[in-house]
Amino acid sequence: MTFGKRMKISLLASALAVFVGGLLVLLLSESIRSIILTALILSVAIFAVTLLLAFILEGKPKKIRIPIFALLMFISLMIVFCFTMYTVGKRITFPGSIDEDAYEELCDAKGPAENITYGTLAGWRIPAANVDSEAKRPVILYFGGNGENSSRKVLNILEDDKLNFLYLNYDFVFIDYPTYGQSGGVLTETSIEEYAVQAYEYVRSLNTTASVTLLSYSIGNGPAMYLASQEGVEISQMVMLAPYTSGYDLYNMNFNMFHGPFRLLVAYRFPSDRYAADVNCPVTMIASTDDEVIPIDSSRALFASLSSSTANFISLEGIEHNDFFFNPDSIRAMMNALEEA
Repeated sequence: MTFGKRMKISLLASALAVFVGGLLVLLLSESIRSIILTALILSVAIFAVTLLLAFILEGKPKKIRIPIFALLMFISLMIVFCFTMYTVGKRITFPGSIDEDAYEELCDAKGPAENITYGTLAGWRIPAANVDSEAKRPVILYFGGNGENSSRKVLNILEDDKLNFLYLNYDFVFIDYPTYGQSGGVLTETSIEEYAVQAYEYVRSLNTTASVTLLSYSIGNGPAMYLASQEGVEISQMVMLAPYTSGYDLYNMNFNMFHGPFRLLVAYRFPSDRYAADVNCPVTMIASTDDEVIPIDSSRALFASLSSSTANFISLEGIEHNDFFFNPDSIRAMMNALEEA
């Protein structure tokens, strides 16, 4: 078979593969579809370069063609692999969470929750139930997990009497991450850090704010730790549920490959262990030995990085990652931490 015929067959086979791949992409969820589609386009571009190089090298000795093609294939595979891992990592870390039903229910309700808009950000505030509307009171600023949005979270808190301690003597404020809920913007590590500062600025802008407590869960511990470490930010205390050392830890918990040069593929680094050295407020960390998402060793490592002289680590058992707001032991630990402040 001549070289030209081999190229034609390769071209037809690739076109068929792209066509079948395109059909499969349509069957995938929207969040994954864009990743696979971009990877397919990237693969087609690489194939086009390979085909062009094949025609250029036609007639050259094998000892020249084979090494060049081998190197090109290796580079091409690494490009597709790195792109896919970087993009998939971003989607897993912040998949986005929008609950229109919960939002509409809160908007229609005559309950205490107040809708917040601050720049491009949006969320909800539950005013302290036991405090006069004009009086000063402490505020809990909540940084949620990657699957949470403010509408559903606030609705759950209002419907669960076991969680009413979060707003009896405190205002409870949950502002959505960029692209979550009704918040606009884009999702990058820098935009999330800016979001944390803006959320704090909103709380401080309220005439009724006496002090600010940070309550953070899962992925939210990263931006919370960043905020608490910033100069000029005054935090009365931090209560952290399922904290982690850094974004590298989070990524490696899903795919244990982000080491050495592959660390560059981590889109959200959140080096909480580095920020911890600049956190001076009292800190309570609550972690579980049975957390299947964030190992307690990662939480302990972050605790060891703290410079705060007033820090407490609470180790619980039998609580899985999504149960911190449902388990009586973790709820009691949260309640005690807030009461002791």
